[in-house]
Amino acid sequence: MTATTTAQQKRVVQDTKGSVYELREEMSRGGQGIVYRTQYPQALIKGFTNKDAQARQRWHRHIAWLIRQNLSDLKLARPLALLAEPRFGYVMELMDGLVPLQSLLDSFINAEDEASADYLRQGGLRRRIRILSQLARTLNQLHARGMLYGDLSPSNIFVSDDTAHAETWLIDCDNISLEAHGGLTVHTADYGAPEVVRGDALLSSLTDSWSFAVIAYQLLTHNHPFKGELVSEGEPEEEEAALRGEHPWIYDVQDDANQCFANLPIQLIEHSRLPVLFSRCFEQGRHRASERPSMAEWLEALAEIDERLYCCASCGGTTLLPVELDSLDDASCFFCDEPADNRLVLLQEFIALPVEGESQSDELGNLMATGRKVWLQPGGNLELKRLMPTFSYDRWPADHIRIEYTEQGLGIHPLSQSKLHLQRGAAKKPLERYQGLKESLRGQHEEPYQIHVGDLEESHVIWQFRW
Repeated sequence: MTATTTAQQKRVVQDTKGSVYELREEMSRGGQGIVYRTQYPQALIKGFTNKDAQARQRWHRHIAWLIRQNLSDLKLARPLALLAEPRFGYVMELMDGLVPLQSLLDSFINAEDEASADYLRQGGLRRRIRILSQLARTLNQLHARGMLYGDLSPSNIFVSDDTAHAETWLIDCDNISLEAHGGLTVHTADYGAPEVVRGDALLSSLTDSWSFAVIAYQLLTHNHPFKGELVSEGEPEEEEAALRGEHPWIYDVQDDANQCFANLPIQLIEHSRLPVLFSRCFEQGRHRASERPSMAEWLEALAEIDERLYCCASCGGTTLLPVELDSLDDASCFFCDEPADNRLVLLQEFIALPVEGESQSDELGNLMATGRKVWLQPGGNLELKRLMPTFSYDRWPADHIRIEYTEQGLGIHPLSQSKLHLQRGAAKKPLERYQGLKESLRGQHEEPYQIHVGDLEESHVIWQFRW
C-alpha cells in the first residue's frame, strides 16, 4: 500500500449507519475537535481530538444522548449519527451557504479606515439585529426545555454568507446539556462568564446569557464590552482581570476607568431597551448572575428594534427611530445625517377595550396604546405579528396581516384565518381580501385608518396609520 493510498484512506470516514463521508477542507477548530466539510454540501463531520480514553468514552456517551433528543425544530447543527470505530466523532447537518460569525467581525477589523463602509456592506444594523434575534430565539428555546448551550462564541455561530440574509445557526453542539447536569466549565476566551473564567461556577443558562450579551455588544459596536482603555493600554494581566470580572465594563455608570471611544458608539442603539439590558448584564450581572437579562428579554427587545428601523436611500445605512417619534421632521440617518424619507408610514398598535353595558365605541378614548410602533418605507413590506408574552417567545403566532408599500401605494394582505375590519372615520368594513390604497390618494384624508384584528365586540388589537 502506497503512502498516497494511506493518506486518502485517512480522509474517508464512515458512520454507524454505514454512510461514507470524504473529509475535505477544515471548517472550524476548537478545544475538543475539528469540523470538516464533506462531499455533501449540508453534511459536516466533527472529529473528537482528545486522546484520553476516559474523556473519549464520556464524550461518546454524551453525543449518543444528544442524538436522542428532540432538537429538530431548532436552528442547530445537531448530531445525526456517530462515526464508526476506530473514529471518534459524529455527523451533523447544516444548511449550505453559511460562514462563521467571526468572519463578519474580522471583516470590520481588516477594513481599518474603511470600517464604517464595511459595517454597511455587511448589512448594517438591520442584519445584525436579525442575526441576534435568531440566535436569541434558539437559545431561548433551549433554555425553555431545561437545556443550556455551553461554549457560545462567534466561531460556533454560523450566518448567511449573502449579506442580504440573516440566517443564523449554531454548530458544535457538544456542550449542550441539561441545566441540572451541566458539569462543564469549557469556555472560549473573551466570552466566558466571569464566574466560569474564575473557576467558581459551572455552565448554566445564566452563563449562556452572559456570552450572548458579549457577542451582541461586539457585533453591534465592534467593541468588546470589557476591553476599554484600562485594558488596551495596560499590561496583559489587566485583560485577564477584566475577563474575571475585576474591572468595570466600558460604559459602567459608577466607574469610567475602563471607558472606550473607539469603533461604533452605543448611541447607535440608544433608542431601544438594549443599553439598559447591557448595563444590567455587565454591571449587576457581573457580580450576581441572577441579575442578567433572560434570553426572552433580549429577544423581545430585539424584535421591537427591527420594527423601528429604516434604510437610508442616500448611504444604505439602517437607523433606529425613537419610539416617541411621531413626526419625521427631526429624524435623520445615523451615518450620513440625511433627513428621513417623509413617505415613511407609521403603524401604531392599540388595544380596543369594550365598554361594560354598552356597544363598542369607536372613540379614541376607548383605545389603549401599547407603545408598539412599526415603520414601513417605500419598497418595503412587513408582517404584523401579535407579539406574545416573553415566556412564549419560542413560538411565533401566525401573521395577522402583511402590508407592502409599492409604487402604486399601500397594499394590505389579510390572511384567511384572520378576522379583520378596515375603518376610516365612522366607515367600517370587513377586510376579507386584498385592499389597496393608491399613492395618489395619500394625504387627502385627515382621519387615520384603523385595522381591527379580532372580534369587534371584544378586546382586540387595532393598527392605526395615516395615508
